[in-house]
Amino acid sequence: MATIDPDFDETDLQSSNNPTLAQQIYASLEEDILLGKWLPGSQRSLRKLASQFDTSMQPVREAIGKLVGASALEIEPGRSVRVRRLERGEADEVWAMRMLLEGESAARFAQRNVPEQARQLYRFTDQLREAYDERDVLASMRSILDWNLALTNGADSPLLAETILQLRLRYVPFIAQTLALDIPFDHDFIQFTLHIQDELVYAIETGDSASARHLRASDLRSFQRYLYSRCGW
Repeated sequence: MATIDPDFDETDLQSSNNPTLAQQIYASLEEDILLGKWLPGSQRSLRKLASQFDTSMQPVREAIGKLVGASALEIEPGRSVRVRRLERGEADEVWAMRMLLEGESAARFAQRNVPEQARQLYRFTDQLREAYDERDVLASMRSILDWNLALTNGADSPLLAETILQLRLRYVPFIAQTLALDIPFDHDFIQFTLHIQDELVYAIETGDSASARHLRASDLRSFQRYLYSRCGW
């Protein structure tokens, strides 16, 4: 359990004199969150993180400060942070925003008319299919991340990609926790959602931006319903 220190407050999250190291720490922590290694409610001590990265507290504070600012983490009443829990109302809003932003991203990808780049998504879909078949949650999270990043980057819009990434930091722990529940995966749903993703890639490949937007929204909506059913919402 993380050590609680009553002297810690938000002023501890100040800028570091070593931004390069802080950026490296941020990238490592961000990847852990996006891969579902930090589940909702889990706590981390800043002191232990500094020890993990073999550094002082200052670059850790800067990295953690960015994650707190992105609403991925929240400050505990001590030198520790906790992964935020996603409540139902916020989850509804997150998925509504995902449909808008990621639908736009898929449409822009299709408009760029880069079929070779679009076809690379099939590889990630195959990896996801294999991970689901093996009931491997960590591999599933990696495949979901790779697929989503490839889809987002295909829009060739740094601002849109950054906005989607910031939103992703809020909801990925919820996905990881829900997929890790001791409930069998729904094979029919998995086949259905993978079929939608194949159709989405085909729409992007053929430059059909309207279908790409619609299919991405449909994919997200069906995944939302599946996750909600697994966690009892």
